[in-house]
Amino acid sequence: MAATPPIPEILLLLLCIGGVGGFLSGLLGLGGGILFVPALYFSMTAFGVDAGHAMHLAVGTSLAIVFATGSISALSHHKRGAVDTVIVKSWGLFIVSGVLIGAYFASTVDGEVLKSIFATVTFLLSFYMAFGRERKAKQGKQFMTVKIQHAVCVGIGALSSMIGVGGAIITVPMMSYIGMPTPRAIGTGAALGMLISLPGAVEYMLEGLRHVGELPPFSAGYVNLAAVALIIPASMFMAPYGVKASHALPHVLLRRVFAAVMLIVSIKMFRAL
Repeated sequence: MAATPPIPEILLLLLCIGGVGGFLSGLLGLGGGILFVPALYFSMTAFGVDAGHAMHLAVGTSLAIVFATGSISALSHHKRGAVDTVIVKSWGLFIVSGVLIGAYFASTVDGEVLKSIFATVTFLLSFYMAFGRERKAKQGKQFMTVKIQHAVCVGIGALSSMIGVGGAIITVPMMSYIGMPTPRAIGTGAALGMLISLPGAVEYMLEGLRHVGELPPFSAGYVNLAAVALIIPASMFMAPYGVKASHALPHVLLRRVFAAVMLIVSIKMFRAL
């Protein structure tokens, strides 16, 4: 079993990860997984967690956190009528199928492969966030037929489960592309995030049980329950402050700041390979 790191330091670090992740999530309207995964990975390796399991633990733990925080967001959007249940029903099965495929694939490959995938995706997304233009609600594109949507959803589920995110950074632009108003796309994206994060977290828990003796304390498979318990409250506490700050700053500036953060994370991940 991995050595137990100094308790005060690890508690403080996890609270900081939760607070910063929650603030930036509220600030940018995105799930925290894209931030939690690298923070958890570098923290775990710094405290001596086996490098062969650190990335799997980071991704699985992130999915559990995203499910807990995303559920509250999805419920809030649903109460305001901002969740398109037709899209959720249409896309749900295909997204979950992709999640199971992606999580199983992730469990069979080395952590270096997951790091490569995460670094590549964050690198590409950093350019999208920096230079991509938000579409105004209008008639959907004819190219994006229902069959194509379902095929893309399988890919979204698979990719999201491999990098530990709820998928909103992909599903929201996709819904805007087919003509859904942005506020409704955000609410629907939060609901779809639950369909990604819950089965993904469960799959990582089950797959990680084979290595339980090699994982740090309080790990249920590839989900560290101590990290989940500490990060969630800190994230939920700071998220409203991020939302408040987002209304005081230009959205274009926020996107580019986040793009710079993702680019730095991507470079650090590539250097860690």
